[in-house]
Amino acid sequence: MDVRSVGLVVAVVLAVVGFGLAGYFAVKPPMRVTVTTTMPTTVTTTTTIPTTVTTTTTATSTATTTATVTAAVTTTTTMVSTTTAYQPATMTPELIPVASSSVIVDAAKGATLRLGNIIVIIRPGTYVMAPSGQMLSTYNFSIIDYEPVWVGSPPMTNEEPVFAFAYAVNGHVSPGYTFVNQEGKPYAVVTVVRVPGTWTTWTWLGFMQEPNGTLVGGKYAFIDSWDYAGSGLFVNYQFVKPVPWIFVNTGMPAMSPVTYTEPTTPSSSEVTTMEPELIPVGIGTITVNATKGGAVAVGNLLAIILPGTYVKTPSGQILSTYNFSLVYQAVMNIPPLNESGVYYWPVFSYAFAVNNQISVGYTFVNASGSPVPVLTVAFLPSWFTSWTWLGYSQLPDGTLLGGKYVFPNPWIPGDDYIVNVVFIKPVPWVFLAVEHGYVNMTNSMMQPSTTTITSTTTSTTTTTTTSAPPVWG
Repeated sequence: MDVRSVGLVVAVVLAVVGFGLAGYFAVKPPMRVTVTTTMPTTVTTTTTIPTTVTTTTTATSTATTTATVTAAVTTTTTMVSTTTAYQPATMTPELIPVASSSVIVDAAKGATLRLGNIIVIIRPGTYVMAPSGQMLSTYNFSIIDYEPVWVGSPPMTNEEPVFAFAYAVNGHVSPGYTFVNQEGKPYAVVTVVRVPGTWTTWTWLGFMQEPNGTLVGGKYAFIDSWDYAGSGLFVNYQFVKPVPWIFVNTGMPAMSPVTYTEPTTPSSSEVTTMEPELIPVGIGTITVNATKGGAVAVGNLLAIILPGTYVKTPSGQILSTYNFSLVYQAVMNIPPLNESGVYYWPVFSYAFAVNNQISVGYTFVNASGSPVPVLTVAFLPSWFTSWTWLGYSQLPDGTLLGGKYVFPNPWIPGDDYIVNVVFIKPVPWVFLAVEHGYVNMTNSMMQPSTTTITSTTTSTTTTTTTSAPPVWG
């Protein structure tokens, strides 16, 4: 083979190598990226390709000559450096309504309402100041549960949002409305929730309410204050506007200020007596700062001392700090009550105590000395009722010996609970149940509210509520 033939073979080999490299970079699939940064770089590569060429020369004898040709191939390659960055989504926060419960409120009488694990007590004298400045004495009050979407965690925390709820006045969730007393001053509704001890809430503001009830936009405004009463019950007495609150899991368990004590065993003479007895079986005590209030739970009872609750002693002294006890009592030798031919049987009793004293001589008052009630929530069916029990003597072990029924107490029935908003004295009350069947003894006065569930919109059913005239109890 002459030099021309050798050159042709080399050219063919180089062409094959060149097309192969070009084909590889041409068909390489592109990468799918979110953010791509291209860094062009020119790289010069020298590839040595050994090629063996066999040339046969025919002469007198046959000789085989082997020649090795080294070819240098230079290619230029642009390298692409790709970086993928996952940026946080900038989605608009939403609170999507999933359930609601409503009641028509007469401001002079108050009301109570429940939705799931949330109970609201609207005290008598709770009006609504509308954005226009009009004071509403009758209004539709709602509790709404929400699913929080894209709300994230509160500022400077990694706390996980769990669920949200809000109050509404006549269907409006808005800070433009305010719960007020008759003088137009803010007058909070009382909120009771049963949640894990590591939960708390943040107020959510800056939202817009859509026609379907969804709250769009907004942000965490501030953390809320709850009093832990024990037994998984938390109480808030600061909410004065119908706005949303988001429950978050802080991971830090709440500490209850309540001290529980074991009652003293009654003496044998007490047990054998035939006189009526109210015997303490459970006692929860807290030290109350009158400006802050407090709450204590014992068994199926919850007592709520609102901020601004002082104590007037029999001597006329006003106490700003005092020990408040919720005393759960067993009844012994207490007769049934015959009321208009219907028999009511005593089941158990309870009392408030101030500095261990259960006495009609003490009164819960405000800073000016006017009576203010301590609220009671009893987790009992609405066919239970109670009577105030007076005329007893308090023994050293806390047992109340003697006494009699004096007058019935008004209770506002809720959904598997009842509420009293008029008790202003630390005295005992005896719970009774009707003899024949589970009769709702307060149904003629008040109907419970109705709860509705919705997936995308909020619909409510309303009922009118009333209550009996207040009795100091």
